[in-house]
Amino acid sequence: HEEGPPAFGLGGIIGRSQGIKKILQILPTLAESDSSILITGETGTGKDLIAEAIHQASNRAKGPFIKVNCGALPETLLESELFGHTKGSFTGAVNDKPGRFRMANNGTLYLTEIGDLPLPLQVKLLTFLDDKTVYPIGTTRGYSVDVRIIAATHRNLEEMVAKGTFRKDLFYRLNVVRLHLPALRERGEDILLLLDHFVRLFSHKLDKTIEGFSPQALRELKKYPYPGNVRELRNIAVSYTHLRAHETRHDLVCRL
Repeated sequence: HEEGPPAFGLGGIIGRSQGIKKILQILPTLAESDSSILITGETGTGKDLIAEAIHQASNRAKGPFIKVNCGALPETLLESELFGHTKGSFTGAVNDKPGRFRMANNGTLYLTEIGDLPLPLQVKLLTFLDDKTVYPIGTTRGYSVDVRIIAATHRNLEEMVAKGTFRKDLFYRLNVVRLHLPALRERGEDILLLLDHFVRLFSHKLDKTIEGFSPQALRELKKYPYPGNVRELRNIAVSYTHLRAHETRHDLVCRL
């Protein structure tokens, strides 16, 4: 590929575009703080990687990094997953469960898809941010925990606040530091840089020497808008690498 400025890299995030360089340059400073962080950006832009990179660069790195997808479970199960429950507190609660907040003690709790958190649980999260105490379902006994909160979403939380579907006070508590990840289509030559990185990575895993894309394919790949962002580009590189590894001559440009 074309020569360019040196690529920056940290925690699996690589790039030489200005937006990515600025984010990677401030990550060590953010890691030193215990402030809540809100990571925003389209699906597939690398929010999970950034969250874990912050944890690994922090003084909490020896502690747990616990991820919870706030949109993956119904409200009752999510409440138990986050805050825990006591034996007999509801049908099926056959044992005490500590919950992810207590599991993340002395580490980082990463709440992805925070925009999907139901309003009643938004209240409980706000209470925790105020007093750092977790109250499991079925008991009034509180447990103090030392946890840093990193939240992420592809949704526009400001619009949700205006509509009343996300609490304004919680938004302000989470939005102490905001990191917005640019879409891949805004990252210019990072597209070719990432393609090269992924092809080399998967070629190594397959123990094959895989040539790069044809000039025509690269032109099409560079123009493609990538609605799935880096995740979609990674999947394209996986498909291409496996095709070439099995000596299939299809040019990936026909897939776009």
